[in-house]
Amino acid sequence: MAVKKKAKTTTKKKASRKKAERRNGGENLGSCFTIMPFGGWFDDYYESIFCLAIEAAGLTPRRADDLYRPSTIVHDIWEHTQQAKLILADLSGKNPNVFYELGLAHALAKPAILVTESMDDVPFDLRALRVIEYDKNDPNWGVLLADKIENSIKEVLESPAQSVLPAFLGVRKSATTTTISEKDKELIELRQEMSRLSHEVRGRYSKGGTRELSGPEEAETLIHSYLERGLPKELIVRRLTDRGVPHSWSERRIEEMPEEIERNKVVRKKKVVAKKKRVVAKKKQ
Repeated sequence: MAVKKKAKTTTKKKASRKKAERRNGGENLGSCFTIMPFGGWFDDYYESIFCLAIEAAGLTPRRADDLYRPSTIVHDIWEHTQQAKLILADLSGKNPNVFYELGLAHALAKPAILVTESMDDVPFDLRALRVIEYDKNDPNWGVLLADKIENSIKEVLESPAQSVLPAFLGVRKSATTTTISEKDKELIELRQEMSRLSHEVRGRYSKGGTRELSGPEEAETLIHSYLERGLPKELIVRRLTDRGVPHSWSERRIEEMPEEIERNKVVRKKKVVAKKKRVVAKKKQ
């Protein structure tokens, strides 16, 4: 089953790349390498938000798990990073692997766009870069985030050096590294420092609210409880969205859940009947 899943995913990625190329007159404009945690909601975010935004901006979305071959994951990450036009990194949750991969991208002086659910997850030294903060309490957060990513990618492609930390600009004399004059480097450094200070001055608000759900299993348990209580679909979706569950996933599972609940009831009823029959049979003996 695992092999089939990989084959299906690989086919989907190829179709996605072809679609992006057709959108741009058959020309491959390059790739955007996405750095983020794997599993849970993050896989859904990648497919339904990040990929759509990247393709809309004219690039091919790539992630380290796009390739299935007998090589180390670090090799794939390094190769993707070298080939990418720019990097999109989700820093939510302070995942150490994400920061490691972002460090490799910085070493290559690759332009980077950072996204995060909270500025608390962005280290002080990185706040000078372009950071997109998203709020999952907003019902349309996925659409808003996709629009911001698409616009940011287009802006970065026009001026890549603006999204590279000055310390890495011009340190390599190769085709894979962005180089600029010393004067431009100082100007960019000043702009990024002003951007970082702006984030600090505006301050960060606390989103508060209830604890986010840990994953699909906890969300499904909650959906089951809401449905048994007779809550309407719209209210269930809103409550789940407030707790970090992807909107599309919630709607799909709410549609599927009633049938599963009925099947489980039938199975439980059959088990109860079978148990009663065994008890009666034992008494007769």
